[in-house]
Amino acid sequence: MDKEKKTMAKPEEIEADSSIRAKVNHPLSPDSLKAIIETHNTSLLNYTVSSYDPVNIAKALENIDSEEDLLFFFKAVNPDDSAEVFTHLEQESKEKVIQAFSSADLHAIVDNMATDDLVDFVDELPANLVSKVLKATSEEDRKRIYTYLHFKDDSAGTIMTPEYLQVKEEDTVKYAISKIRSLGQEMETIWEIFVVDNSRRLVGTITLDKLLEADEDDILKSVMTSDFVSVTINTDQEEVLKAFRKYDISVIPVTNSSKRMLGIITFDDVYDVAKAEANEDSQLTNAVIPSDEPYLKTNLFKLVKNYGIWLVVLLFLDTLTSMIMNNVSNALAPLPLLIAILPSIMGTNGNASDQTVTVTIRELALGNITKKNYFKAMWKEVRASMLTGLILGVFAFGWILMELYSGLLSLSGPDNATLANFYASDRNLFFLSVAALVGITFFFTIVLAKLLGITLPVLAKMVHLDPAVMSQPLISTTLDILSMYLFFALSLLIMKGV
Repeated sequence: MDKEKKTMAKPEEIEADSSIRAKVNHPLSPDSLKAIIETHNTSLLNYTVSSYDPVNIAKALENIDSEEDLLFFFKAVNPDDSAEVFTHLEQESKEKVIQAFSSADLHAIVDNMATDDLVDFVDELPANLVSKVLKATSEEDRKRIYTYLHFKDDSAGTIMTPEYLQVKEEDTVKYAISKIRSLGQEMETIWEIFVVDNSRRLVGTITLDKLLEADEDDILKSVMTSDFVSVTINTDQEEVLKAFRKYDISVIPVTNSSKRMLGIITFDDVYDVAKAEANEDSQLTNAVIPSDEPYLKTNLFKLVKNYGIWLVVLLFLDTLTSMIMNNVSNALAPLPLLIAILPSIMGTNGNASDQTVTVTIRELALGNITKKNYFKAMWKEVRASMLTGLILGVFAFGWILMELYSGLLSLSGPDNATLANFYASDRNLFFLSVAALVGITFFFTIVLAKLLGITLPVLAKMVHLDPAVMSQPLISTTLDILSMYLFFALSLLIMKGV
């Protein structure tokens, strides 16, 4: 990667043996670099590194076995140069440096690495070293690493933090407490520490109060809790949120498929997820494409797009409503009161579906409704909807009769003669027929509303879509079409019999 070279020290400013200095302008050998390192002359070392291609420096370092020399090199060399040299090292040499360095020392190297180099480097590291490197990166770089690595979008790996306390199962309580005292300020939490075996697999956890209650000479394996909750890096954020709610915990460890610790997720991390999920669900259920940007900072055209797409979809569905009304308008011309009743039917059914959609989405989010118990939940909703529909149907039947006999629903129309002939056969039968029509329509459409309200969000979940995609406006519009079709179909049947 090209970068601007920093001002190099002048040869006369370099206090070093002339034989070493003479080698600077010749191909660099491992022995020459080692000799320069051993002088501990930082000016000469920086001059040498800046004079050679980073690939050549990296090749020379590969043959230096002394851990002390490696440490001095990366501590003494300008961070911009050392980061580029580090990029060209073999993976084994990189791991050697990581193991020898503290997170604070690593920061000077990884903070100056290009993002793509850093991501590739972390991706190739064994699990036991990933956390150490992530601790050394800035929060911004860490987010980029999470984004570019093979962590799935909206997974536990994208929200975890590497700042956690880890001890081995054969360590003593006294050692664990001393580690808390020395490193606690740098950690995300000290309330819970995580116990691993010699293979760095997570085998238990122990809380601070349990540590303080235990004898200092106790081995952690004997006092730790083996019954703990954990997630993997690919666990969906919503599942992580469910785990926090279900087990009432404040922190959860994140492991890879081999159960090796990679990080932790704390309550404040998952709280942010909960807010984001709630915001997204709120927007989707109200037919708005979700956006993470603050309203006042959202581009005008993006805002229009977020509104417009759903409105176009709903408008298309509404045209089906118009088509149905157009097809039956002539047949229902003698009975304008049926048109007057329709809005109350559609409004009530929309409210019924909204109730079920709200409950279903919430229960899906909490994990109470799953693919396994869907039919049980549906059968419960069917029974509830039939009772609800029956109550509303009976109420509507009586209410419509009262309105018809009291004259609140007018039987007059533009063609009084036609209406008079139509009603003349049997006025009471006509009133009962209209009331029965409304009551039956309420019963069936409320059952349908409840079934749509529970089925569509569950189907969305099954095909890995956000259940909120089945927004309330979408379900309500679909229900309007179906209830209108049913109402008019029953109307035509009853009219023929009156």
